[in-house]
Amino acid sequence: MPDKKKVLIVDDMVQNRTAIKAFLFFLHLDSVLAEDGLEAKKQLETEQFDLVVSDIEMPNMNGFELLSFIKKSEKYKGIPVIMLSSLDTPDVQDRCKKLGAAAYIVKPFTKEKFEAALLPLHLLT
Repeated sequence: MPDKKKVLIVDDMVQNRTAIKAFLFFLHLDSVLAEDGLEAKKQLETEQFDLVVSDIEMPNMNGFELLSFIKKSEKYKGIPVIMLSSLDTPDVQDRCKKLGAAAYIVKPFTKEKFEAALLPLHLLT
C-alpha cells in the first residue's frame, strides 16, 4: 500500500486544527499541526509535505506571509497551499491567488469543501 500523503495544517485555533485533521483523516491523509506560520516553517524544514492548509489570520507569521515564503522558496514552491479564512472578500481571495494558493476555503469549512479543493490536486486515493 502506498504511503499516505502528508498535510501540514496551520491555524492558531486548536479547534480548527483538530477539525481539519479529522476531515483529512477521513480522506486518508496524515496531518501534522502548527499553530502559526513560524512553527510551520520549522515543520517544513524537518518533514516533507504534500500539501499545506493555512489559516490567514494568525499571530507571529500570518497565512499570507507563509504562503509567500513557500512560493518564493526553491525547496517548497512545489507544495500546493490551500488557504482558509473567515475573510470572504474578493480582494483576499485575489491576493491568495496572486501569491500562488491552489485553493481558498471560506470558514466555516466542511468536509465537502475540503474534498472539492483537494480533488484537482490529486491527493485523494
